Amino acid sequence: MDLVKRSISKWINAAIVLTLGIMLIIAGAAYDKEAGVDAMEGISLVLGIILIVVGALALTIAVVGGILAKTGFAAAGTSAGITLALGISLVAGKYAYGMITLILYIIPFLLIVVGAILLADAIYNLVLAIIRKGSIVPQIVSIVIGTVAVVLGALCIGGQDAVIPLNVQVIVLGIVFVVYAIVMVLSTFFKLPTVVVVTTEKEVKKAE
Repeated sequence: MDLVKRSISKWINAAIVLTLGIMLIIAGAAYDKEAGVDAMEGISLVLGIILIVVGALALTIAVVGGILAKTGFAAAGTSAGITLALGISLVAGKYAYGMITLILYIIPFLLIVVGAILLADAIYNLVLAIIRKGSIVPQIVSIVIGTVAVVLGALCIGGQDAVIPLNVQVIVLGIVFVVYAIVMVLSTFFKLPTVVVVTTEKEVKKAE
């Protein structure tokens, strides 16, 4: 029961992210350039119905769990209510694919800007590491990640006419969402590994 009370909000969020990820994969695979957005109305309906069901069940669980535990249910209930409202709006407005497309027009520029910042920072830290004769492995990893982000962002600019077509971007984004949802659920059962930064006494003295 304690696990449920601690994790209900995260499970609800994971269910939403997982649902969105699956529907993104379906949307990308089913996309027809000739049919355009009209062919994607079914995606909005299915996603909306799933969110309505998930939101209604989550709201019921949150309320019942709060009453049985004699605690408030506003935190979990609010997340469930937002899910329910989003589902209803998707069924009424059928705007899912337009929203996804808008997000995918923004993401490439985010990848380029964030990747460039990460790349510049990694190069700066690499120079410092070389001067201080420290480990350069973290900086090299960051340089690789930053470079990949910039290249992917550049290849994704242009929507359906980009080097990486829009429907492929949708599928990749869906896969990322699915993996993230799985990690969210696993984090409620297991303690996931964290990054540990080891600092030598010599480095501490230099910092001081």
